[in-house]
Amino acid sequence: MLRVTFIILAIVATAVTFLIGATEWWEYTPMAGLIVITIILLIYVPMSERAERNDEQNSSKRPPEPPSLKEDGIIDIRPITKKNDLQPEPDPVEAEAAPDLFVNTPKVETPAVQPHKKPRNPLEKHILIPVLRGMQAALDAHAVGLIQRTEEYNYKVWGTVGLDWSCLRGESFILRHNLLRESETVAIHTVGENGVPTTQLKYSRTPASLTSLGIAAIGHTPYLLLADAANESGLSHPRAKELLEAFGKTLSLMLYREDPHRPRREIITEEMARARRQGTELALAITVPQKAEILTRSYGDVLSKTEQLFSECLQNAAPNSRVVKFGEITYGVFIDGRKKQLEAWHKDIQSAVKNQGGLLTGGIYVGIARMTEKHKSPDDLRDEATRALIRAHEGPAETVII
Repeated sequence: MLRVTFIILAIVATAVTFLIGATEWWEYTPMAGLIVITIILLIYVPMSERAERNDEQNSSKRPPEPPSLKEDGIIDIRPITKKNDLQPEPDPVEAEAAPDLFVNTPKVETPAVQPHKKPRNPLEKHILIPVLRGMQAALDAHAVGLIQRTEEYNYKVWGTVGLDWSCLRGESFILRHNLLRESETVAIHTVGENGVPTTQLKYSRTPASLTSLGIAAIGHTPYLLLADAANESGLSHPRAKELLEAFGKTLSLMLYREDPHRPRREIITEEMARARRQGTELALAITVPQKAEILTRSYGDVLSKTEQLFSECLQNAAPNSRVVKFGEITYGVFIDGRKKQLEAWHKDIQSAVKNQGGLLTGGIYVGIARMTEKHKSPDDLRDEATRALIRAHEGPAETVII
């Protein structure tokens, strides 16, 4: 998925660069950077997968271990003794006074459960660093890093590109400046008297050489993408802000993992509070495939693969939305609550699901509730979306908006 995303971005950047008739060298940097990232991903990812397959093949070729005697029920081996050598049975009185004897009974061994292969952690260096290096080239940045806000003005470093960082991976630094407002997804600040003071940039070895600082939110994760520049133009070129925002979305696809055990009530409360704080319109859409009854009777890989496919369709229809599993083959989507955006999303998701084929061919039922002042609690919003879903199931409309 990541390779396909960067291939598309590289093609679009190349087309745009030649269409606008670029004349300056820096106008080619977005195109060059994206091409570099794409080449890195196309070469590195297959190599790592090939190495894993070789390891698995080598492990399978190892000779089997000889059978254990315990598996055959043999606990101990002793020489055969003659009948005269056997000790006489103890007297009943002495037997009562004797301490309890340890009886060596055979143990039944249960086969060890093979652990499931864990998915790769995108925060690992060999995955994260090549991506950050490509972003540095595309932005023509001095340094790029992935940071996490742990406390007020306190940031933890997860990955860095550039020799100017004074903080290593796992270390923290303090930056007493409001880098990103709640209503913003990306911001670019100048460095100096009219912007961020150089004395605050303690993560850098040479803060006096920096001219601008860019910051981008990474979806619904606690991470931030930080980039700085040391040249005169800095991050002031027209597409710097767009690239930062696009890279933030790309990293969110890598890093975002919804906690399956987190109460859905907390998630709805979080989204409602964010929308009201930012002054944006919010809608909760609860979706279920029209062939849900057939799917619930499925088992094993059929059900899990269908759920994964359904979830990917919902996420691809609105990349900036938050998709949460509400139950078996039932998902909630937090989307833009404006009327035109809802209508466009409805058409896109119905078309995308029907084109998947299989058990998703029939399409989906969608119940949408737009958040208003009357929704005081998360239960109010969820109950209204559920009522809309029931009405959609009863027909004739596939989607009902309340």
